[in-house]
Amino acid sequence: MVKKNNTLKSQAKKDTPVDDISNEPVEIEATDSTVIESEENKTEKIKAVLNKVTVTIKLYASALLNKLKNISFSGSKDFFKNAGQFALDKLDDIKTYPYGDKFKELSTSIKKFKFKKTGFVKFIKKAGRKLSSSWKTILTVVPMFLIFYYAVGSQIVEDMDVTTEYDVPAEKSPLFETPDSMAFLLKREVDDKMWTPNLPIIFPAYVLDNMPNFQIGIIDAVKDVSNTMRKLSFNTPAQNKDIKDAHKLLSYAPNIWIMTRKSALNLAPSSNSQYRKAAKKLKDYRRNGIFTPTAADLERLVTGIGKELQKIAQANEEYQQENSGDFWDTSSDDLFYHNRGYAFALWQITKTLSADYKDLILDMNVYPEWTYFVSSLKRAAEMKPIIIRNGAPTSVFVPNHLIMQNYYLLRALTAAEKIRNGLIREEYVRQN
Repeated sequence: MVKKNNTLKSQAKKDTPVDDISNEPVEIEATDSTVIESEENKTEKIKAVLNKVTVTIKLYASALLNKLKNISFSGSKDFFKNAGQFALDKLDDIKTYPYGDKFKELSTSIKKFKFKKTGFVKFIKKAGRKLSSSWKTILTVVPMFLIFYYAVGSQIVEDMDVTTEYDVPAEKSPLFETPDSMAFLLKREVDDKMWTPNLPIIFPAYVLDNMPNFQIGIIDAVKDVSNTMRKLSFNTPAQNKDIKDAHKLLSYAPNIWIMTRKSALNLAPSSNSQYRKAAKKLKDYRRNGIFTPTAADLERLVTGIGKELQKIAQANEEYQQENSGDFWDTSSDDLFYHNRGYAFALWQITKTLSADYKDLILDMNVYPEWTYFVSSLKRAAEMKPIIIRNGAPTSVFVPNHLIMQNYYLLRALTAAEKIRNGLIREEYVRQN
């Protein structure tokens, strides 16, 4: 600041009344001393500039404080305290500032200002401090959650029941009933349950392996029988198209969710959506023709089923010979439950074939073999050990469930061969 000498002070007192002192610059009449006039003009100009600057600062500070009072958050308080203290320190140096007291009051208010804290903000801060201060909490909570999510969730989803059967109508229909039972099996696994073979890791059922193999076994059985049905003699052109489309849809990979396995960028229809379409095609196949039972068609169906049973029994036997008695075996249960699902589907299909070809089975004298055929498939489907073991055949303490399962599958295969031979023999006798 410019220091005023005693001569300037006495001259200002004489020429300027006390009541006329204001915040605006005061014009002083010229005197004989050009030095005094120059000093007075310089002082008044400085005062005017300071007044304008401080008034502007006050307006902006007041507006800022009004906005901050309406904000509800819990940080940056130290910043404003420091800003207020800085402004106060600077104003203390300006002794002639007319609003110094008011700005001091404003700075003090900023120092004491407390932001509103909501309950949610307090909860987040407390939880954050708790987690960040204890790494043991994170390492304990996260694994426990994952174990609960996958272990408990997968057990809730898992459902391999063999008690939900197809209800064969009491009255015989002129339509072929077997395709309807096959459509029932598809709906049972795709709609009534959760289709598990294609679930990604975000689902708890992702860790299951028994139920996916059981469901794939059912689909494989329906697919194989539909392939044999393409050769039936009573098929109309519309039925040929329907059963061909159904077989193609059933041949779709069972593990597709929304993307192909080859590339995550290639979108594809889900497996369950394709199997729903296959069920619809099987129902269309049933409606688009009149069923005419013949011994030749029954022989074709039994022969086709027997060939597929021979394949899975042979695969079962080969796996036993190569891996029985292994200490660490993670694939025997997969094979067991796939065969179990396959046997369950064939049990339901052959039970419906019993109704479709009832008169023919009795007339061809193959009823005992047929009941043995169906009951063997039922026994294979109803096997439910707690733990699947593939023990050595000579072991006294460790069972081999694949051998036990193969026993019933081979029983069914033997019955199918006897039925086929009986049908051929009876047909030959009647023709001659």
